[in-house]
Order: sequence, then structure tokens, then C-alpha cells
Amino acid sequence: MTKYDVRVRYSFEGTYKVVAEDRDEAERMVTEDCGLVLGGNIHTTCDDDEVTDWKFGSHPDMQILSFRERDKKGKVKYTAMCFGDRIEELRKDIIEAIRQLLYAHGLKEISFADNDEDPVWVIWFGKNGAPYECRVTGLEVTDNSLTVFASEKECGEEVACRTPYELGASNIDWLNQMYEAAMLQLENTNGNS
Repeated sequence: MTKYDVRVRYSFEGTYKVVAEDRDEAERMVTEDCGLVLGGNIHTTCDDDEVTDWKFGSHPDMQILSFRERDKKGKVKYTAMCFGDRIEELRKDIIEAIRQLLYAHGLKEISFADNDEDPVWVIWFGKNGAPYECRVTGLEVTDNSLTVFASEKECGEEVACRTPYELGASNIDWLNQMYEAAMLQLENTNGNS
């Protein structure tokens, strides 16, 4: 038999209903005054009129982070890290955040203006496998998909990605930039900048 150290992460996900002046205060209240202690309960030190309710499941999600094999003397032989599930979960979370952001503004699609000072760039691979640098020009969401529209930098050809593994839609950094660009544009449009 071989000994392994299996590193895991347990996570509880839920929602606090908070009454605050703005997002920053709501974040501060939850960060500083709400929590969970293993073996205890979800709790808050805020007054009942500040945190009005919360809803959390009673069973955590578990993620295996790494395996560390030890030899017979107890020394570590190697460590195997596990990132795939966490990356896929984060990719899905960002896409869901884009979807919710657009839905909150009554939209199913958004176009980015050509005059953006800080556009989102992705790499698209053509049929011949050659990479092309593309500027993201828009996003479209449905209940179960995200479509990324982009314009090729050199020739201006319009391309669209309808699967999560084309045009960088699996790249979590690019997806985050798309989310931030959409949020910035929608907040500026509504005069909340």
C-alpha cells in the first residue's frame, strides 16, 4: 500500500441579503461581519435590519486540489496538482455572470463600439490552423450558450464562436475581460459611472 496526502477544498455557496448604501458597503459588511466556523453555523454580527436573511446549503462542494505520494520513509515522491475542474467551474461562472449582467439590463446581446480605448483581444484559429488576432465586437447569450463575435485585426473579417472551445471562449482571462467590458459599457450607458 502507498500513502497519499490528498489535499481538498470544501466550499459552501450561498447568498446574504444585505441592506447597504452601495456595493462597496455591502461587500465590506459581508467580508467583515458574516462568516462560518467549521462545526458552527452561518452567522453575522450585523443587525437584523442590515443582514435580513441568508440561504446556504448544508452540504459543501468538494474539490480535490492535489495528490502527494509518499515513499516508505515518509518523504514526498511527487505532487500531482488537479486544476481541470476548477478551471471549468470558473469558466462557467464567468459565462453565467455575463449572462446575468445582460439579462439584468434586459439584453440578450451587446455590441462593443469601435472606439473602445481598451478593447478585448482574443486569438482565433482559422481552418488551416493559423492564429489570427481578433478584437471582440460583441456577445450574445441564451439560457445555455454564449456566442462571441470578433473582427480579425488585419483584414477585418468577422468571426463568431458558438462553442466554448473556439476563439478563446475557454480562456478564463479573456472571458473575464469580456465580462468587465460589458459591465463598464452598461454602467456608463446607465449613467452609473
